[in-house]
Amino acid sequence: MQPNLNKLRLSIYAVFTLGALLILVDFICPGKIINDEIVGVSREQQQYFNAAGNYHYSYKISTNEHTFIVAEDFIEPELINKKIEYSISRIFKEVNWCKLLSSQKKSFSSLRVASGFVLPLLLIISIFVAFRYKKKIGLLIFILQVLLLADFIFLILSP
Repeated sequence: MQPNLNKLRLSIYAVFTLGALLILVDFICPGKIINDEIVGVSREQQQYFNAAGNYHYSYKISTNEHTFIVAEDFIEPELINKKIEYSISRIFKEVNWCKLLSSQKKSFSSLRVASGFVLPLLLIISIFVAFRYKKKIGLLIFILQVLLLADFIFLILSP
C-alpha cells in the first residue's frame, strides 16, 4: 500500500510543480510590450472590516486597452495623457510591469509579484526540500498547493 501512496503523492507533486512552473514562466518571460496613453487614474478606498476601521487606497491606471493596479509611488500628478509602457504576460494576459516612457523605473504590482513569482517559487522550493532532504513538511506543501490552486483560478478568471 505504501508504494502506491508514494506514487500518488509524487504524481500530485509533479502536477503542482508543473503548474507552478507555468505561472512562474508566465511572470518571468517577457510578454507583449504595449505603448499606450493613460486615459484615466482612479483611487479607491479599501476598508478593513475590523474594530480599528483601518483603510488604504488602491490605484488603477486605465489605458485605451487595459486597466490595471499600480503601486502608490507610481502615481504622479498629471498622469493623464502621458505615455506608458507595460508588459502583458503571454499565457494569463496579466500586466507584469509598467513604466512611464519618460522614466526608466519599472513598477511591479505587489499582488502580481506575490501571485506570479513568490508563491510558485515557494511551492517548488518546498517540494524540492521535502524530496531532497527527506523533510516532513507535508502540511506546508498542502497549504501551498491550495494557495497555488486558488492563484491559478484567480489568474484564469481575472479579466
